[in-house]
Amino acid sequence: MPDDYAYINTRVRVMRTKLLDGRALDAALAAGSYQEFLRVLAETELAPQMRETTAEGAGLPELDRALSQNLFATSQRVLNFADGDAKREIQALLMRWDLVNLKTVARGIISGRGAEAIMQNLVPGGTIKPAALQTAAQSTDLPSAAAAIAVSGHPLAGAMRAGASAYAASSRLLDLEVALDQGYYRHALNVARNTSLRRYLSREIDVTNALTARSARGQALDPNLFVAGGTLNAGGFGRLSGGDAGGSSDIAAILEAPSLEEAEGAARVALDNAARNASAGDPEGVGVILDFLRRKEIEIAKLRLIGRGKFYNLPAEGLRREVQA
Repeated sequence: MPDDYAYINTRVRVMRTKLLDGRALDAALAAGSYQEFLRVLAETELAPQMRETTAEGAGLPELDRALSQNLFATSQRVLNFADGDAKREIQALLMRWDLVNLKTVARGIISGRGAEAIMQNLVPGGTIKPAALQTAAQSTDLPSAAAAIAVSGHPLAGAMRAGASAYAASSRLLDLEVALDQGYYRHALNVARNTSLRRYLSREIDVTNALTARSARGQALDPNLFVAGGTLNAGGFGRLSGGDAGGSSDIAAILEAPSLEEAEGAARVALDNAARNASAGDPEGVGVILDFLRRKEIEIAKLRLIGRGKFYNLPAEGLRREVQA
């Protein structure tokens, strides 16, 4: 297999044409019932994974499993196109989902949610072996979960250990999550040789720092919460909690958002734009893949949301507003 993006991106561009367009999403939103919604999906590229959702007694768990299987199959297909340095860069992109999953495992252990509930909330498509994630989810404490990831030899094992130690010292979930962020971005930047990938990661780091700063509005920011690698230095990070966005309208939108939900929405918009820019500005690099994977993740998230709305018979207009937010 080739170690260049010309071949890989040709294949990914074909896959992108199979993403659900606005018309398909409108058809899903217009479905009069949950069963009709499932029939709409069964006529799309998700058909191979949808069979179980129509079995007798099937409900949301079967839909979630089908959507998860589709996302996993998609990410693995993209990864299998690549070899060498290109494959390592794509793996670094997929590790973004590993980061999310490790946070989910940690939150679940701290709150005592139980392994089954934790596993149901994991995002497929990452690079941590499912058996390692399951063992981590079944752990009774954070050090044991970190050990389960370490046994698998995963690159984020050290970050998980650091997060467990940070939480043990402060009992603050934020410290744990920032330690995971720091470990992930350190690894991803070390792997990234592609200019568009480094530029995107830098933007993602800035957004991460802005969300952290927003949570400390008006208070002095702990410098240990700073994630290095973005355009902001430690001094710029310290000024974020005072509302100084450094001239960035995207960062200002996050800092000035009246609620956490709206701040996270502004963050998603900023990263969607960054991914599109990466794809347009580097058509022969990893940007095309980055943008595709982000679009696929959004597609799956919207289908989960629509599925829940149809299952619980929520008003169509309110559901449409949520999907389009």
